[in-house]
Amino acid sequence: MSISSPNGVNELLHRKRGEQFRQQQNVRKSRSHVSSNLVHNKPTLPIGLSFLTHELDALYIPQTSTEEEEEQRRREEQNIYLSPAWRADALAPLYSSLGVRIAAQRILPLSVMCLLPLITSCSISELKRDVLPFIPQHLRKEVVRYTAVRQPLSNSRLFSLYEEEGHSDGELIVVGPNASIRDDYFIQLNQGNIAETDMPFEGEGSSIPAEDDDISDWECDDTSSKLLQTFAALSTRISMSTILTLPPTLTHLALIHVSSPIALHRLPKTCPLLAFLDMSYNHWLVHPAEETVKSIARIDWTRWSHLQTLGWRNCWMSETMRSKLNTGRWDDIIVIQ
Repeated sequence: MSISSPNGVNELLHRKRGEQFRQQQNVRKSRSHVSSNLVHNKPTLPIGLSFLTHELDALYIPQTSTEEEEEQRRREEQNIYLSPAWRADALAPLYSSLGVRIAAQRILPLSVMCLLPLITSCSISELKRDVLPFIPQHLRKEVVRYTAVRQPLSNSRLFSLYEEEGHSDGELIVVGPNASIRDDYFIQLNQGNIAETDMPFEGEGSSIPAEDDDISDWECDDTSSKLLQTFAALSTRISMSTILTLPPTLTHLALIHVSSPIALHRLPKTCPLLAFLDMSYNHWLVHPAEETVKSIARIDWTRWSHLQTLGWRNCWMSETMRSKLNTGRWDDIIVIQ
């Protein structure tokens, strides 16, 4: 076969590699075809957490009594917005846009399954001192994504996960009714000054210790900080002052079933880079007041040149809004209703 053809070159390279491999095996006097240096059972979680032990049959959510379980079940039956099924449905478009398939997974990923007992059962001081220093940002993000659907974390535990950067790997998800975001949260985040004393807190706490200088570079997490790109608020309160201080770096924004009306016409200027916006299940958009109708009419949709998906489930939409959505666009916005 001529080596001038691509197949000829590939065959020649393959033959040379084979000869080199056999020569190395002869020098080592070894008949093994796989290097013994390969290790396939390396731990997937930081070894610093190995000192913490838990019962094998422990659930990732702390055990509750039968009475508490029945009471929680009754509350969920009375208020559908407290059920995991509704939260999964509400967050489904956002997660789909982010490439996440949590609702379809019945079995938790191993990393999340291992971390959840630590995060939910430790005291806040133990969580900050003994656990969080060993959990990288991308794993914190995974934990929040799963708990947002299955069992939302309390304010103190949730914002302990966010304390280091103000978010987890560029993502911030707050699910009520047991969690809410401070009015000045994004002001401090934009200033890069999220202080421990300003975070929601329960019990005694302590500052996160500095990393051991003896840890080698390959064991250290990447300390570079990502910009906040995703913010979701579900079944919680969010003030207009918080909306006006949202970082302009956001590309995904979900304000679902929030308690207070929002001046929607001010969003395009605040968050001009949005590719995904979800305003579903807001009661003040089902039968909007006159002020809300005027605010919707004033939205400058042309400023959202990157917008691809709009969540508008169980919300009123006028014909004027439908016509304005895609004015001047090559591709129509996907509207989820």
